Amino acid sequence: MKEARLLRRLQNGESAALGEIMEFYTPYVAAIVRNIIDPPLQEEDVEEVVADVFLSLWKNAADIEDGKLRPWLAAVTRNRAKDKLRALHLNLPLEDDALELIAEDPEFEAVRQEAIQATKEAVDSLGEPDRSIFLRYYYLYQKTDEIATAMGLKPSIVRNRLSRGREKLKTRLVERGLCYEAEYC
Repeated sequence: MKEARLLRRLQNGESAALGEIMEFYTPYVAAIVRNIIDPPLQEEDVEEVVADVFLSLWKNAADIEDGKLRPWLAAVTRNRAKDKLRALHLNLPLEDDALELIAEDPEFEAVRQEAIQATKEAVDSLGEPDRSIFLRYYYLYQKTDEIATAMGLKPSIVRNRLSRGREKLKTRLVERGLCYEAEYC
């Protein structure tokens, strides 16, 4: 696979490999950044975060496993974009701030980890294309129109699948005892 070869070359210190990775993944990384920090920040801020992500890739290439480059880039990109918002003293979504404040409580952390695992399992059980739609919407922060275009679907179908998927997730979380009633999940 081309990605595996590029990653090995990058891990061997070949700057040309970084250039090829940047050429291929810059639109992906920039889309994630824009979905997190737009509209509060300017295009220059997006470019700065993208550059930081690829600098981090260069410095940490040895730690990335084969086949894990894209997920690694997505995770680092989200973190860098959120760091940029924090550095400029802009607010992150409430749930991020609340989780940071409460995460020191061990009991809460245990319940949170169980909920995270149950949610991952529930999303994985959705099947395709629902799983991909869910991940694009909630993990990559893509809008329904973007998802529809990328997947060759109508926006109304994407919205319907998201709605049905949320209902399935609620049901499974209630079954696992992580929610008492579906309407409060």
